[in-house]
Amino acid sequence: METTREAGKEYDGNTFHRSVMCGEVVEFLDPSKGGVYVDATAGGGGHTKGLLDAGATRVIALDMDGEALAYIGHNLACFAERLSLHFNNFRDLDEVLSDQGVKEVDGAVFDLGLSWHQVRSPDRGFSYQGEGPLDMRFDSESNARTALEIIRSEPAPKIARILSEYGEERRAHPIAREIAANRSKIKTTADLAELLRRIAGPKGFRKTAMRVFQALRIAVNDELDNLKQGLEAACAHLKPKGRLAVLSYHSLEDRIVKRKFAAKEESGSFSRVTRKPLRATGDEIKRNPAARSAKLRVLERA
Repeated sequence: METTREAGKEYDGNTFHRSVMCGEVVEFLDPSKGGVYVDATAGGGGHTKGLLDAGATRVIALDMDGEALAYIGHNLACFAERLSLHFNNFRDLDEVLSDQGVKEVDGAVFDLGLSWHQVRSPDRGFSYQGEGPLDMRFDSESNARTALEIIRSEPAPKIARILSEYGEERRAHPIAREIAANRSKIKTTADLAELLRRIAGPKGFRKTAMRVFQALRIAVNDELDNLKQGLEAACAHLKPKGRLAVLSYHSLEDRIVKRKFAAKEESGSFSRVTRKPLRATGDEIKRNPAARSAKLRVLERA
């Protein structure tokens, strides 16, 4: 099996990341006649490869994870003449396309889920399982505040707002008070997980930890505002009959996508290809449990 070694780590196609609903995305975007496409969240390169295999003339792929771009660059080297990789957030899509001399694209895909290698890398701080620094930045070299810096610096009401708005955590206020009271003792993901375990108990721990870690990650990376900007930019650059496919994994981001698509349809310049979100098949979920929560929505320019 093809493997990639980057920064002392070795990955193969299964341990790095399995892109979700690749077949469905490629079918909806239909690059069989060529054209220029954007993979706004390149991840492990599954959607990018699918588009190139199906006939895309060119794919412009973005990601904020340097390891992901290195992995794709190695594994998809055979497509080098048709693929350009960009270390950018999708909020910068306008700038990236302008730099590439591209005014219109035939399609774009946003896969908003975390890459498997990000979740499994303790040093990234995304998971409550294991122990690592409370970082959570997609770009670990950026000047953005880490999750630990937020925990250490923000007052309890601000932490509660983050947990409530970005994690939809019902016990946001008591959790925030405990975090603020113990902030000097919290240094790692394991420290925060242990505090949440004491508050939620064994039965409620997993869901509480998922919501709290999600909320901090969204706050660290300004994910929701970036998503709004990225979707708007993608829509602005679609050709007539061009399509935008978005995979979301939790209610906050799916709500943004749903509302954006509805507003675009109301403008008369777009139509929703999927009236209701599509879900992964049972077979795919068995192969890739991360697909369980995925919702695929597709929009087409008139």
